[in-house]
Amino acid sequence: MLKVIAFDWDDVITLGAKDGYTRCYHETLQELGVILKPKEEKARIMARWSEPHREKFGKLLKENPTLLDKACRIYEEKLLGDTFVKNLSLVSGVNKLLERLSKKYILCVATGQHPYLLKNKVIPKFSIPNVFSQIVSSYEINDPDKHKPHPHILNLIMEKQKVLPEEMIFVGDAKGDVQAARAAGVEPVVVLTGHLTKSQAEELGVRHIIQDVTKLEAVLPKI
Repeated sequence: MLKVIAFDWDDVITLGAKDGYTRCYHETLQELGVILKPKEEKARIMARWSEPHREKFGKLLKENPTLLDKACRIYEEKLLGDTFVKNLSLVSGVNKLLERLSKKYILCVATGQHPYLLKNKVIPKFSIPNVFSQIVSSYEINDPDKHKPHPHILNLIMEKQKVLPEEMIFVGDAKGDVQAARAAGVEPVVVLTGHLTKSQAEELGVRHIIQDVTKLEAVLPKI
């Protein structure tokens, strides 16, 4: 029996995260005076999308490694300021969905978003209801090898909520979300508002694919 629904956040609950993070990276490089060809910059940013920003800048600044610490400081200022948040929008109807689901299930979040940003900027901006029993961020997991697609973040939720893998689902938008769910023994649900297309999700063998998170209730009886 399903007891816990865990959500990735970026491009699942709120939209525009890819653009927001990319803008933070791009503006940081500009301030540093580092110019990459647009195609090369995008390729380095998109490679292993969910990795911590310090590792990302290791790729972006591989020709300028002495700028790494400064880049991280500038990026964090932009991320925790307005550069990221102003790119976001809320999936229409998601707050009412969360309120309905919270009456039947334990709701949790497993995200790569910075916890301060999520709790102090994003949630207040969009008046997200106080329905989450647990929020885990990859920023709170010191070992980058245990970030998604590693199942550790989902295992933490199952341990605290005292549920088995078959009693939880994970709603995400990216290949790493699917891989993390599978590695944890949890059923993945993919929304098409982020990284994966329908055909890409099907190629990964995902059984439950929805246009956006507000369509989740329609597939729950099938899980």
